[in-house]
Amino acid sequence: MLFALVALAGQAQIKCHVVGTVADGVERQTFYVAQQGTADDDDAKWTEVNVKDGSFSLDIVADTTEMYEMIEDHWQGGHFALFLVENDTVHITITPEDDDARIDVIAGGPEQEKWLKMQRMSKDLFGQEAEVIDRKLDSLYEDDLVYSEAYRRLQEERDTYDRANPDNVHALETIYARMNSMKHDKSAYSPEARKLIEAHDSLHAQVDAWTKAYKANHPMLYGLLYLEVSLLYAYDDINEARPYLDEYHQLYENLFPEHPVHQRIALKERGLRLQPGQPYFDDYEAATADGETVSVGSLYRGKVAIINMWGSWCGPCRAHAKALIPIYEKYHNAGLTVVAIAREWSMDSFRHAMERDQYPWPSLVDYQDRYGVWEKHANENGSGKILLIDRDGTILSTSSDAEVLEPIIKEALERE
Repeated sequence: MLFALVALAGQAQIKCHVVGTVADGVERQTFYVAQQGTADDDDAKWTEVNVKDGSFSLDIVADTTEMYEMIEDHWQGGHFALFLVENDTVHITITPEDDDARIDVIAGGPEQEKWLKMQRMSKDLFGQEAEVIDRKLDSLYEDDLVYSEAYRRLQEERDTYDRANPDNVHALETIYARMNSMKHDKSAYSPEARKLIEAHDSLHAQVDAWTKAYKANHPMLYGLLYLEVSLLYAYDDINEARPYLDEYHQLYENLFPEHPVHQRIALKERGLRLQPGQPYFDDYEAATADGETVSVGSLYRGKVAIINMWGSWCGPCRAHAKALIPIYEKYHNAGLTVVAIAREWSMDSFRHAMERDQYPWPSLVDYQDRYGVWEKHANENGSGKILLIDRDGTILSTSSDAEVLEPIIKEALERE
């Protein structure tokens, strides 16, 4: 089967031919391809690739070399593989792995081959030791011997809250925070698993150091675009993103200067730096429920304001927003305002959520990401955000917890 992905703007300069083989035992016969990080929930941006007689092929036409992904199911997830669109042929193999399909890029254009060469060298150096650790960990998972009793109790508590109190977001977040803390200090694991995980972490640190040194001596476009992928999945956590930003400024900032990836990373970094103590920007737009474009800054400039980025599809966002209603009603007459912006794919769902949740404030809408509000806030892959802004435009808090926000709001309103 032959498909074509054609760029929407400008005259195409790149034509990449993708061919693949699908081994016996792979039940799935349909896969999906899109430019990495651009499709999200937009079905129109995914190309369906059907397997016929154990193989498939497609042509991708683009303005410049970009990172694409092939995935099992863009709604349900599953295994995926990244590849570069170059004026060349990309070879992909799909093989059975447990109940899923493993997707591997085995050959590609010149820039893809640079990355594949680095991967092969890394596997030669570290692969055998990694396989030993993984086999032992897999054995512990099969025997249900990975987690400590304390961590198991937390899992049971989480499951109880999931069933009994699905709207108790604060309680669930507290449990998840404790679980993450236990994983961080390794107390989540049994003694046997802890030793293996520590060995795995040590080996990972060696691989990471070797990879960074290799990339520093062998600059490649794949490395730059892969860094953008890593930043995408850092969500809006500046601490998680900082190592990737440091690597970008040290290794890639001046590499391929005409490539549009630099503009995208600059936008991501700007959004990631929206942290307490930093200035908030007000140079973006959204629409009213009636479709009128408005300047968001004009709604909160000079006020103590909560910027509430939410969506009808986002349960936690709506729970956090509803928890703000008593605070809004308590301090609204003293000068507190809420500027809500919903990221939506269905205006009917948006209106239904507004009616059901009974928010006392109106909400703007970024319908189908027309205004890129989530992207501007480095939250394009996330599920909402709350920022508390002072009268002078300084960010006071990024907490979504109403109990945390109230004393900060009170202080800001009382300040001259």
